[in-house]
Amino acid sequence: MAHPQRPLVPVMTSKQVVAGPGVPRQIGPYSQAVRAGSLVFVSGQPGVDPETGEVAGPTFAEQAGQVFRNLEAVLGAAGSRLDLVVTTTVLVADQADFEELNRLFAAFFPVEPPARMTMQVPLPRGLLLSIGCTALVGEHG
Repeated sequence: MAHPQRPLVPVMTSKQVVAGPGVPRQIGPYSQAVRAGSLVFVSGQPGVDPETGEVAGPTFAEQAGQVFRNLEAVLGAAGSRLDLVVTTTVLVADQADFEELNRLFAAFFPVEPPARMTMQVPLPRGLLLSIGCTALVGEHG
């Protein structure tokens, strides 16, 4: 039995490492974000102040506020924004912070929130949260 021929799908042949004002420096051999075609892939953003390189504070709320500021800076440098995020990967040090995480997601993603995967994992340096995402870029929305 013959299979129908599939239409050709455009292949993304280039990628661009994202950099710009307010984008935190990475602490290892990875990029904070990579733009490929109409998508941007953002590495996990911890609650670290990009100016000082220090953890934003001891509380989940302080660190979470910094996480979202970092995400906004990286997305902006890539030509995107929070409302164009399609999926997130969230790492939390303690599942007890899950309700607060839900409140924050409702505040930062008030309409059509992205898909989300959340895992409890040990995080270094007293970090309580890290969020990575994939978002659309360009003339979307």
